[in-house]
Formats: sequence, structure tokens, C-alpha cells
Amino acid sequence: MSKVFRSSVCEPHARGREFGGVHARQIQTTVENYRALFDRVATRPFDLKALGAEALCSIADFAAPLHEEILGIAEGAGIEPEYIGAINARTEILAYLGAQLRGECSTLVQANPFGAPVTAQTWDWYAEFADTWLTWEIPHADGRLTTTVTEYGIVGKPGVNNRGLATHFNILHHQHDGQRIGVPVHVLARWLLDSCSDINQAIQLCHRAPVSASSVLTLVAAVDGASAAVSVELHPGGPALVFPDDNGLLVHTNHFLAEAVRPFDTEPAAYPDTLVRYDLLRRRLTGRTGLKAMDLLCALNSHLGSTGALCCHPAADLPEAGQYATLATILLDVPGCTLRALPGGPCRHL
Repeated sequence: MSKVFRSSVCEPHARGREFGGVHARQIQTTVENYRALFDRVATRPFDLKALGAEALCSIADFAAPLHEEILGIAEGAGIEPEYIGAINARTEILAYLGAQLRGECSTLVQANPFGAPVTAQTWDWYAEFADTWLTWEIPHADGRLTTTVTEYGIVGKPGVNNRGLATHFNILHHQHDGQRIGVPVHVLARWLLDSCSDINQAIQLCHRAPVSASSVLTLVAAVDGASAAVSVELHPGGPALVFPDDNGLLVHTNHFLAEAVRPFDTEPAAYPDTLVRYDLLRRRLTGRTGLKAMDLLCALNSHLGSTGALCCHPAADLPEAGQYATLATILLDVPGCTLRALPGGPCRHL
């Protein structure tokens, strides 16, 4: 299991300051790793501090409590707040820099109209980030609880709250990404869990979010013995919605599924592994009902495609830095308001 940290204070700035103070070293490593990544992939000159400041302005306008939390993280860690803003906007900055990077993650959900959902995803990212993430439990003063798997210094990623709502998270790429620094998708994922009580509120929030880089949040809800799911394909001018098939199965990798957005999708031509992963998962699971968590882990356990596989590992004959790996396998228990974050790919847990 991953490291778990539970905040002991609820006021946003104080919560951030506590988190930053406890994890100052790890947050500094996250900042350094992203600074190196931005330098490596940038196709244009950039001022990281200025981009981070732009991100902070977008966050303050959209989710003021998370802006305060980020300022607290910076204070606690002894890092200028613009750099904490920058790592929270890492997807937006990568798009702004014109970086053509392979997509991250594969997500599976089966929603049951008369029962609980079952969900799982892989998180694929650069191997040098393998030790820079944790599970963060975030209590609120009114009894709300958000639990998220995230990187040190970033406020959220996949997660679940205690009101029957959860989200998975995959990156997408759109022709109009990167024109500015809008609301960071990582901030949206966290704010959705903090502020929404049901799936309809979450979809509405996604529609209101002025994003500048694309990602898909696969929302999962479970209330009163029923469950539902929808993939919200965020993009500039979006979002688009994708629902499960007749057996409740929803599969998403790193290309757009909504017909209206496909002409603007830059991923398939650059990194067709997203299509291969999607096809393999769909063929493994289509038509099956009553899936369990172990079924999803087995479906995700494939090394077909080598470094572009569902369960991917760095090529042994190349330096690990700069190569993708499956850093975590994440299962969300929406009715139980909990999650499991398993280090590495599914092949390690079967």
C-alpha cells in the first residue's frame, strides 16, 4: 500500500501548512522533478514562476479554499507559492510548452443500476516520479471527507469522498490545448470531491470549469444500492460526456471517445498505444456482468505493447529516467468511501 497521510486540521491554509511542513523534502523533490521535465520537453522559452502565478490566479477564481491550501503548502514547505502553483498546473504547463507526451493511465468501471460499482485504473507516468506520491485523507469541519491519491504538493488526482462520489483521472490531448493556463485539471478533480454531493453537481461543475488542457474525469456515484458512471472529457470549449455500455462497462484510456471531439484529438496519431489498450480492455470485458475488483486487475495485467502496455515498465536496456512506468494501480470503493492505492502495476498484485 502507499503511504497514507491524514490531515489533523481543517482550515484550508492551516491544512496546507501542516502538509507542507511534514512533507517539505518530498515536495521539493516534486518541484525539482517537474522543473527538469519542463526544461527537457519545452518547445518554447518559458518563465516557470510566471506560469505558476497565472495558475494561482485561475485557482483563486475557481476554488478559493484550494488556493489558500496551496499557499499554506508553500509556506509549510518553504517554497515560493508560484512553484506550488506550477506543479498543480503541470498538465496545463506541459500543454503550454507544446510537449507531445504519451498519455497516462487506463481506467475501468462497471456501474450496476441495482448494486455497487467496481472500478480500477493504472497511473502511468515517468519512472523518476515513482516515490513522489501518497494517499491523502482530508477531513473537513462539517464531516465531509475527501481521500485522494496524489503527488506531493499537488492537491488531488483520483479519489473518493464520503458522499457516494468518486473520480478516476486520465490525460487527453486536444489541438486547442495550451493557449493559456486555465483551471488546472488536478485542482478540478480535488474540488469536485470536496464540494459536490452527487454526480449531477459534479457534471455541472465540470461544465463551469474554464480548462486549458484536456483530461477525462470518470465520475462514479453509488447511493441507495444503485450506481452510475460517466466519463467527462474535459477540453477547451468542452466538456463531452461518455456513458457506459448496456452492461455498465465504461473503458477509457487516452483518446477522446465522444464523436464531436475526435477530429481535434492529437493522441492516436502520436501514440496509438491508447487505441491498442482500449481495444484490449474492451474485448476482455465486454459482455461480462458481475465483475469484481480482481477481474479488473486481471484485465489491466497485460504487457502487450512493451513500454506502451496497460501494465508498463521501463525498457531494461535504457536509462530509467525519461521512461514511463505504471507507478500505481488504484481501486475506488465508492460505497465504502475508501480507496486502495497499490504501488506499481497490476502484475505485482495478482
